[in-house]
Amino acid sequence: MKHFFLIVFFIGIMNLSAQEWTNISPFPASGLKINGNFISEEEGWVSQGGSLVTDQVYHTEDGGESWEIVYSLEDSQEFFISLQMTDNQNGWATKRYNNDTSYLKTTDGGYSWEDMTEYMPYLNDISQCYFINHDIGFSEGYDSLTLANQIYKTIDGGYNWHLTETPTLYDPYSNLINYSVNKFFFLDENNGWAACSAFMGAGLSLSTSDGGESWEVGICVGGPDLFDIHFINPDYGGAVGYSWGGYVYITENNFQTILYSHADMHGLETICFQNDSTIWITGTSGTIYRSTDGGATFETFQVTDASFHKIQFFGNTGYIFGMQNALLKFVDPASAEEPELSIAGYQLANFPNPFSSETTISFSLTTNLHEKARIEIFNIKGQLVENLQITNSPNQQIIWNADNHASGVYFYKLVVDGKAVDTKKMILIK
Repeated sequence: MKHFFLIVFFIGIMNLSAQEWTNISPFPASGLKINGNFISEEEGWVSQGGSLVTDQVYHTEDGGESWEIVYSLEDSQEFFISLQMTDNQNGWATKRYNNDTSYLKTTDGGYSWEDMTEYMPYLNDISQCYFINHDIGFSEGYDSLTLANQIYKTIDGGYNWHLTETPTLYDPYSNLINYSVNKFFFLDENNGWAACSAFMGAGLSLSTSDGGESWEVGICVGGPDLFDIHFINPDYGGAVGYSWGGYVYITENNFQTILYSHADMHGLETICFQNDSTIWITGTSGTIYRSTDGGATFETFQVTDASFHKIQFFGNTGYIFGMQNALLKFVDPASAEEPELSIAGYQLANFPNPFSSETTISFSLTTNLHEKARIEIFNIKGQLVENLQITNSPNQQIIWNADNHASGVYFYKLVVDGKAVDTKKMILIK
């Protein structure tokens, strides 16, 4: 059933200019966990996880200034324990009812959900269900007989799953090491990582470069449980976790070695690279830390009374999800004020928009700078997916074929002499 009850919040977005994270949650204050994600700096979905609540899915298209209820669970004993949208139509949720767990799929922006539980691989305790796009996803659990960890992959939207080459690990006494995935993260359809917990407070990381068909150990078993992992390119990234204290690991060679490590922050559960130099971390302590030197040092940026489990950034706009009714938003003035090249008389557009396969990007420049121009295309995560070089002509039409890319929001940027002139949005719908 569709609900169109629009809730408008006068939440003081101007406080963002004070360089603080500000709560934009649509839910009344409580100790419950907020699940969900944003797919761009403006559009996101959230739900509130916990029993004895009327669990609803909220959607925003304006960065949290207003919210619309798109779905409600009818039984008060039902509640969401996870929610992830891959684009503006497709997503997955995990629902709990008494002791039963169900896996749900939406293809209409969260207004209706299909129960996909019968298609899930037969695993004990599926702890993670993560999708790269509407077709490719991963689930993780353990074999009921051997107790070995197993990661399964789907390429048809969750209807069929196959077992990947998941590492089986043993301790020095030939005992099986049980581990579980806390977070998956994929940079693209090939390069991905998993942050894992192992036995007795120890953790490890996994990585793949073949789309999750096979996995290799990065950070070996030991140290803390790893709760989150994030990379900005196939080599440069980091992971966070905790056992007795909080730990941060930064690498520039996919954890062949550790570039920086820190053990003086507590309860770390999530990490996000805003860009090459700015890194955000936080967790159960409610303290938000920031590095502006690529992880060499971290400073206390803000102290709250919440507990956090997810950070997302889209350019200069960030979101943090947590407990205690916490959905925080931050707009980085330093990033927002990055200057663009001032050029008079340029034009930039694409048609059709939205498009299903191909779109024509056109531009014109009235100066000789066209010799140093290019078009860059980014996905909603801010990752560069295409770099279209431009020939020597002031008037250009470039056809972008997006057959190999997932549905969703993309941004195309006109770059001249290494500096951005303008950025515009386009929508791919398959």
